[in-house]
Amino acid sequence: MKIYLDTGIFIDYLTAPASHGLRTAGRGTRSISQVALDAEKLLRMASQKHQAATSCLTYYEVEEALYKSLALSAKGVPHAQKLLVPAARSLMIQAQGVVQTFGIVALNVTPATIALQLQTTILSTEGIRAADALHIATALEYEAELLVTADEQILNLDNMLSVPSGKLRCLDSDGALQLL
Repeated sequence: MKIYLDTGIFIDYLTAPASHGLRTAGRGTRSISQVALDAEKLLRMASQKHQAATSCLTYYEVEEALYKSLALSAKGVPHAQKLLVPAARSLMIQAQGVVQTFGIVALNVTPATIALQLQTTILSTEGIRAADALHIATALEYEAELLVTADEQILNLDNMLSVPSGKLRCLDSDGALQLL
């Protein structure tokens, strides 16, 4: 099965060993640690039995998420940006390690990806913002059968988008583990 991994799954996985504050609560009935364990199981399963990919946009998003989190606690600190960027960049390096460790393909965002995003009108009518829409378009371009995400708006698109094998499933890590 071709699996597309949204940024949230990387953040879930990387939350377990670090306390960078990107996940402050679990999802549904799952604790933060259970969400992280599910992400790890999913990454392991995807690398062993399936084809997994993400967008290069994921690298930007993990760094930006940590930067924003750190910046909240550094308001008023002189030269904070010079201190925060290297700290936030470390999460991008960790994301690269996850990609390499689990054999995940990092897909480029190309003009064709953007064209597909613009042509997929449901992304506009459902209010899917740019970065999430690019992830979805990248998953469609990759012909993924499963898009794993923590994003509620993307989860709401489950079985609403067509791919050559049928309908694109949009599931959180726990649902994806049950499907696989």
